[in-house]
Amino acid sequence: MSIETETAWLDGIELDIQTLDDHFEKSIVRYEYPFVDGADLEDLGQKAGTVKVRCYFFDDGFRDTYDDHIKLINLLVKKDDFDFIHPKYGQLKGKVESFDSRHDDSERCAEIDFTFVKRGFNAIPASVVDAVDAVAEGAFLDGEEEQLAELANDFLDLGLDVDIQLDPDATLFEQVSGLAADAREVARATDAYIGQLNAAANDITQPINSLTATINYETTLPGRVLGVLTNCVERTARLTDALSKSPASFLSNMKFAFDRLVSVADSLNPVSSKAGSAAHDIIVRHLRIASSRRLAIEAAYIYAADETERQKARKIEKMPSFNPSGRYLSLPAPAPIMNLRELEDSLALVRSSLQAAVNDARNMQSLKNQAVQLLNYISTVKLERDKIIQVEIPSPVPLHLICLKYGLPYNYAERILSINSQLPAPNAISGALLIYTLPGATS
Repeated sequence: MSIETETAWLDGIELDIQTLDDHFEKSIVRYEYPFVDGADLEDLGQKAGTVKVRCYFFDDGFRDTYDDHIKLINLLVKKDDFDFIHPKYGQLKGKVESFDSRHDDSERCAEIDFTFVKRGFNAIPASVVDAVDAVAEGAFLDGEEEQLAELANDFLDLGLDVDIQLDPDATLFEQVSGLAADAREVARATDAYIGQLNAAANDITQPINSLTATINYETTLPGRVLGVLTNCVERTARLTDALSKSPASFLSNMKFAFDRLVSVADSLNPVSSKAGSAAHDIIVRHLRIASSRRLAIEAAYIYAADETERQKARKIEKMPSFNPSGRYLSLPAPAPIMNLRELEDSLALVRSSLQAAVNDARNMQSLKNQAVQLLNYISTVKLERDKIIQVEIPSPVPLHLICLKYGLPYNYAERILSINSQLPAPNAISGALLIYTLPGATS
């Protein structure tokens, strides 16, 4: 056959082709008004370019390719995304919009025409972020050991024996009879404090899957006190969990609940004496440390869950919004995810709490590690997370057209609505508007 062809490849299948048509088209919106000649025009950018090619398959004794047209048809029917290496345009990524096949078995020749739609911008990458919750759990468990040692040093300074194995059914005061009078008074005051705190902690059962449920506290004095403090913090965290489901407000609500818990403990005064004041200071300080550590790991859990939801939203947003016949597809709505401002605000909240704990216990390296881990995680996520910018819309435009104008997936409309609560009508938006920008994009 005397046909001038060029060589191309579609997903590894070598093709003899002729380029029939290259199509480029602008997306121009016309705004026409009654009794006014002409129209206002708005350029929404370049539409996806198309390349129409014709593939030839034949057996000529030198190069037999007729059977390859069956492979190509099967590939076009089954596959969605393609890599097309064109002799003029190089490597193209995109989809095959349509194809026509003509073949003659008697002559063993065939022609296939297909229209290739070029992808205009890179697909949203599926980022991989290290699991912050697993790293945070390690720092949390290290903090338990460090706080136990810090608590032991505090009681040692007051003359108490921190190594004696205590009977859980007896009070501290009953088991320190051989110590000095001041030390015994501290034990009596500590008994009173942990008795009141323990009564509050017993109102709720600790979840079996809680991280603190895996910790066996020692039967020594520091172990008994830290166990009670941790149970109080756990109870407060679970009550906050039951009252708040919004990721953005959960941490602030928990921080408020922990501050209130510390305030309540600070107001307790079961023993009015110098020894009672010493026990009071130890209890309040370590309750504040335990609360900060708990707030940090709860933040890590929230960030990990938010990242999981973000990946799900990414998959939904990459799904086609319309079927081949042009009908809109009703896709599942993604769960709410935290934006950059919410991430930064929550990080500042947790780090301020950890800083207060560091001021109480300078020797606890785990507190500093928790702060650094959360900071590094948010710094990494900020590079991947969509940024928010403000744009000015001069005339009323539907929200979906705004998404297209700024290179956003069609399904971003729901997320844009969530950060613009003042919008009266999504089909006619004008004025200042907050929108997302894709990772790597500039404003």
